[in-house]
Amino acid sequence: MDKQLKIGVLGGGRGVSLAQGARANGMEIAAVCDRDELCGKLAAKRLNCKVFTDYAKMLDSDIDAVVVANYATEHVWAVKQALAAGKHVMSECMACFTMAEAVELVEAVEAAPNLVYFFAENYPFMVQNLEMRRLYATGDLGEFRYGEGEYVHPMTKNEIDQLTSREDHWRNWLPATYYCTHSMGPVMLITDTRPEYVTAMVVPRCADDAGMNESLRVNDDVSVMLCKMNNGAVTKILPWSGLRDHGQRYRICCSKGVMEWNQGDSNLRVSRWGGDFVDTPPVHPYFMKYMPNLPPEHIDAQQHGHGGGDYFTSYWFKRAIVTGERPLIDVYKAVDMTMIGIQGYRSALNCANSFEIPDLHDPGMREKYRHDDWNPDPARPCADKPCPSVTGPIKPTEQARETWHRIRQNCEDDARRQMS
Repeated sequence: MDKQLKIGVLGGGRGVSLAQGARANGMEIAAVCDRDELCGKLAAKRLNCKVFTDYAKMLDSDIDAVVVANYATEHVWAVKQALAAGKHVMSECMACFTMAEAVELVEAVEAAPNLVYFFAENYPFMVQNLEMRRLYATGDLGEFRYGEGEYVHPMTKNEIDQLTSREDHWRNWLPATYYCTHSMGPVMLITDTRPEYVTAMVVPRCADDAGMNESLRVNDDVSVMLCKMNNGAVTKILPWSGLRDHGQRYRICCSKGVMEWNQGDSNLRVSRWGGDFVDTPPVHPYFMKYMPNLPPEHIDAQQHGHGGGDYFTSYWFKRAIVTGERPLIDVYKAVDMTMIGIQGYRSALNCANSFEIPDLHDPGMREKYRHDDWNPDPARPCADKPCPSVTGPIKPTEQARETWHRIRQNCEDDARRQMS
């Protein structure tokens, strides 16, 4: 994979880490674009590349591919423009924000068969999840029956304020089910299954949680979703959550054994039961607990963000471009693991009734959702608009707004000092 690819990056914040992963895979970072001029200039300084504030102009420049890392709820329009301009695309999560956008995205990718769309869901590429994928593929553990995926990442009010560049930033209103690909992505990649139905519950925000109630956030913090997978298995996921814990957890229970990686422990636990469960008593299982290693050729991945995930997404993106192989996380997997968050919020608002996750390979399913623009964005109109919180409308305090402005001013002052 020696081909030199020139990359343009949309998003001067999150895009920097993804760009560094691309550079580690031999790609040239030629440009960065951000509508915030200061953010763009600082990212360009870090990456030593050109800077744009106009996305269309970056697409007209001498680049082969685009890393789409702008706001999480605004990826589809950017992907579509890049594909229309003849550029390969690696898109950050979420893949889409509405069901209608899921249809748009699939059809835009299908209309550009000579271009690669890769979804940069990075949690499947942590070494423990890579090892579980390898072990499952051997068949020794049998068929996938039950899975769990958790992404617990509490943030202080100040941390949230530092990440929210505008008062109406998506982190301040995104419902608790939506940021779900870090939880579901590894389960799907390990087992090669997809969700078909989702049922969800949201835990309403806590009255004495200062981290929520003294911030600009108008959403909830915790949700739990159950998904019926296409092989009959059930997966329970905990999407991005502010529970007072921290880390990730993945558990894959199969017909002959189990694999599990818990937060706070880098080791992977594997057990396999012998016999066919007709013995009396049952044959006892053997247990292994160990820290997997990356292959020597990818050992440098550990230096990159998200446990090496920011390296491996670029590795598989480039591989798909150079070899013509099907992308490891293609557009269909991308929308599958994203739509559960959208449909999951519908479920939570409808007494935890199940909602389907349509297989968008099927043109008939596309027609059902082609005009479904239901969404919780306060600035984006739609019919039957849901509130970002299951408790109803929430109004931030003036003190929270004043604190946010002070923190944002400090962030901008710090960025200017770095530019000087």
